[in-house]
Amino acid sequence: MRLLVTGAGGGLARSFLACAPSHHEVHAFTRAELDIGDHHAVLAVVGDVRPDVVLNLAAFTKVDANEHDRDRAFRDNALGPQSLAIAARAAGAVLLHISTDYVFDGAKDTAYDETDAPRPISTYGRAKLMGERRVRDGVHEHLIVRTGYVYGGGGDYLSGQLAKLRAGEPAAGLEDRVGSPTNVRHLAERLLPLVLAGRWGTYHLGGPEPASWFETLARCRELGGFDAPVEPQSAAALGLPAPRPRQSALTSVLVGQLGVPPMPPLDDGLRDAIASAGA
Repeated sequence: MRLLVTGAGGGLARSFLACAPSHHEVHAFTRAELDIGDHHAVLAVVGDVRPDVVLNLAAFTKVDANEHDRDRAFRDNALGPQSLAIAARAAGAVLLHISTDYVFDGAKDTAYDETDAPRPISTYGRAKLMGERRVRDGVHEHLIVRTGYVYGGGGDYLSGQLAKLRAGEPAAGLEDRVGSPTNVRHLAERLLPLVLAGRWGTYHLGGPEPASWFETLARCRELGGFDAPVEPQSAAALGLPAPRPRQSALTSVLVGQLGVPPMPPLDDGLRDAIASAGA
């Protein structure tokens, strides 16, 4: 297959490019090479490449920055996916689009599955939900993948805190917000199998065990044998600009029927991230 990948400078795209089988023809674009918010550039590049599959791994993911820059939030996270959907339809391509657990409000006590109604509470969540809707409206052959708490890509929150632990410095994480910590490589490895299943729609792909960042870092400390402490934080004490769902863990009632391998246990993903960070 001929694959077009956006957001090639990000952690998920780098992981995908590292694991994509060599028999595929891959055209990868960083934000500098293809700004998905530029409608005409998207149409031109996708029209030139004529891919079989477009994987949109680009997004404006800084949640607090989305609150301060609403124009960019909706440009990159809603209009950009719409442009890719229009271009994919014109090229006869499948579009796989990455979305987020932050489309949910966090009021549910258990993990969210694909049957739960989104109710975002932040600008980031609202923009990503609009992006989902524009993708559904723009191209029939689409896959929307909701994930969250992605780690191990180098520029993410957990990777930064692991670097502190490795350096003997205290790490810290929110203890009153829970999600599905998801190893970036494990997520990347499941994108093409989902495409090849050929069952268009919205799916949840996240780590199998709900946890807070504090709990996750405490497990990293134990697994890595680090001496520095892990300190708990609360969202209220940090005064974060964007509201976060209290509980946004994800599960799926669909993916297990598609032949996509289940996600490995959380400890396996954390060991992988610890080893990669120390390499």
